[in-house]
Amino acid sequence: MKRTIALAATALVALAGVTACSDNAQSGQASGAAGSSGKPQVIIISKSYQNQFYQAAFKGAQAAADELGVELTTNGPDAESNVSQQVEQLAAAVNQRPAAIALAASQPDAVQDVLLKAKEAKIPVIGFDSGVPGDSSGAVVATATTDNVAAGANVAKNLIGNPDVQKALAKGTEAAPAVVGVLAQDSTSGSIVQRVDGFVKEAVSQIEALPGMAGAVDVSGQQKWTIPASKAAKVKIVVTVPPTTSQADIQAAANSVLSTQGLVAIFAANQDGVNGMISATADATDLDKTSGKYKDIFVVGFDAGASQKAAVKDGKFLGSVSQDPYQMGYKAVELAVKASKGEAVADVDTGSVWYDKSNIEDEKVAVLLYD
Repeated sequence: MKRTIALAATALVALAGVTACSDNAQSGQASGAAGSSGKPQVIIISKSYQNQFYQAAFKGAQAAADELGVELTTNGPDAESNVSQQVEQLAAAVNQRPAAIALAASQPDAVQDVLLKAKEAKIPVIGFDSGVPGDSSGAVVATATTDNVAAGANVAKNLIGNPDVQKALAKGTEAAPAVVGVLAQDSTSGSIVQRVDGFVKEAVSQIEALPGMAGAVDVSGQQKWTIPASKAAKVKIVVTVPPTTSQADIQAAANSVLSTQGLVAIFAANQDGVNGMISATADATDLDKTSGKYKDIFVVGFDAGASQKAAVKDGKFLGSVSQDPYQMGYKAVELAVKASKGEAVADVDTGSVWYDKSNIEDEKVAVLLYD
């Protein structure tokens, strides 16, 4: 409760300057004061300024700004948890009257009052990455983000499509089912829920297409993703969610998944889940395909990070799917410029890319894989 009041107070203080500015706006005119270069200004605000994912997004944003002839300003709080700092940064951005703003909101409810002022000042806002889910201000006109359902399905296609994985799944019987574990950081985050949805549905479809598996796949572990098999299950997909998102709880959940009888494969659905899995396997040494304790388990991940990249490159992970932060930044600025000119804009899927040890060093893939 105290946190909510504090955020509200922060927003009110920040809005004081915005209100003074927006009162001077001429009704019906698009906003867009020039930046210091004399070019139209686009301000992009991330959830965490130093996060490597967002640094990659900023590179894409700068490339688009250079191509489209606009001045780009990048900003973001010191940490994703510093919501009040982001609210202040957004208010300051609105106060500058840029041509447009791109925003990945740390806490969507906390920025609604400031977004209303952006709407009044006729400053279009483009969401990127998680965007501003549930926005009620009307300021957010489009979002550049990953289609997480498609990205989760991409993981499943590459995991279940692997011949060695198929051979292991084929050993599943009614008495001793093969198990595919899913480690999800939580069951409430929109991106995680959509990603697991996509993975589970595609995995069921892919497995049931294998010989003798039609109707024999059961999904359990979390009510949200429960799909009963239509006959005795030979393969079980079990979704595990830790009690909190602390790294200790995620690692404990990873240990629980690893102890599952009949385990064939694991999908860690985000970078925190991957880090928990790596910690639970002695920095992935237990996944070594020659001598590791879990050498017969196929692990796939999501996003990037130095530890995950190393696990993929060394063959300890079968592979992972990365979002495309560069395209997120690029498309966010592209949409922002169009919106500032009054052009119609719509949400854009910025795609996802499967990477494994065969392509991790390819130039077009490597640029997406932040440390």
